Amino acid sequence: MHLAELAVKEASRKGATEAEAYVEKAKRIQVEFSGDIESFKTVESLGMNLRVTLGRKSAMYATSISDENEVETAAAKAINIAKVAPEDPDWKHMNKRFGKASAEGYYDKTLETLDYAEIVDALTSAANRMESYDARVKPTRGFFVTSISKASVANNYNESAQRRETHIVIWMRTKAEEAGMKSTGTEHQEARFWKEIAFEDLAVKAAEKATKFLRTKPIPSEKMPVILRNQVFANVLGVMLSGPLNADWVQKGRSPLSDKLGIQIASEKIDLIDDGIRRKGWHTKPFDDEGFPTQRTQVIVKGILRNYLYDSYTALKDNVESTGNAQRPYYWLAPQPAPNNLILKPGRTSPQDLIGETKRGIYVEDTIGEWLSNPVSGNLNATVTHGYLVENGGLTDPIKGVVISGNFYEILRDGVAVIGDDLRNSSQNYAPTVGLSQLTVVGK
Repeated sequence: MHLAELAVKEASRKGATEAEAYVEKAKRIQVEFSGDIESFKTVESLGMNLRVTLGRKSAMYATSISDENEVETAAAKAINIAKVAPEDPDWKHMNKRFGKASAEGYYDKTLETLDYAEIVDALTSAANRMESYDARVKPTRGFFVTSISKASVANNYNESAQRRETHIVIWMRTKAEEAGMKSTGTEHQEARFWKEIAFEDLAVKAAEKATKFLRTKPIPSEKMPVILRNQVFANVLGVMLSGPLNADWVQKGRSPLSDKLGIQIASEKIDLIDDGIRRKGWHTKPFDDEGFPTQRTQVIVKGILRNYLYDSYTALKDNVESTGNAQRPYYWLAPQPAPNNLILKPGRTSPQDLIGETKRGIYVEDTIGEWLSNPVSGNLNATVTHGYLVENGGLTDPIKGVVISGNFYEILRDGVAVIGDDLRNSSQNYAPTVGLSQLTVVGK
């Protein structure tokens, strides 16, 4: 906070109309592993993003910081950039409302004293569990990251805020081989607390996938019902809606959801919220990256689009209040509106019952390539790496390599048959298992 306030003071002294400093201090432990620990790194960083305005001219300068002299240098450079920047006719002012929402579950004190040996033991046990699951299975690659960060925001309106956060990510892949046949299995988890990471459960699930998919059968191309596992549908939500719900996209005419407020864009089954104060949510925090309090925002209610997601700039442009969604993926980037925790409200049907009610279709465990889909046109494509043919209410042959496709917005409006009850996250996106009435399945 001292550095943030110093940066604001220096920029103001050098003539800035407005100044805002975002300072982030972080410590990350990064581990790569297979059967053994391959690398173990601890990285510490301290960086600052300084935004200034000269009238309606704005500029930003970001730098890592090793001493206070660099703060003065950053202020001078930001001012010089602003002098030659074009005027922004839509600029009004920086965030003037600082505060803290009643968010909980975003900091784990355990990570402050977590012993390195404990991390190694957990990862080694997971790798051993893969190998003991089946003689055909070998762990091939994995990574584990923990981070402890402290973010401070201050501006020239005598406002400031500070928070601490923790994040943990684990991803592991295993391979099974038998008689010249090969298959892989992956699992991942993102959580805020050390005790929430299910190391051995993830290892068993990855090994199980690898063995079950050694023998797969091709299926013909056809249109059929498709059931997407919770984490798969969560990924799809993030890819297809994070941009279109962003008020910046809307204002620039990039979003297919522009001018759709109050309009039915999805099935009445669909309730979607952005919840910045969800307990233990991946992006839960008391205030956003401009210092504005986070909140729970109803985005889609019974299929009707109710809100876009705003930071201060886009909110002032539309003469509304920010929704507390200013995000900086890295300290050196300017804040932009983005979801905090995007959540599809669960239904009441278990995945088992959802499968049991399907006469013929496919159940999708994992995909790749959904990030190449087009959120503007709605064109959704993904390659199924792990899935099952569903016949007469049961899982039968394992399948892989088929491509599923459809128009996402048509699916939201007319294609959601059943919403499951098993909410799970993939990073900041949350969804249950979802049954779709029909997608194009491209087989062989």
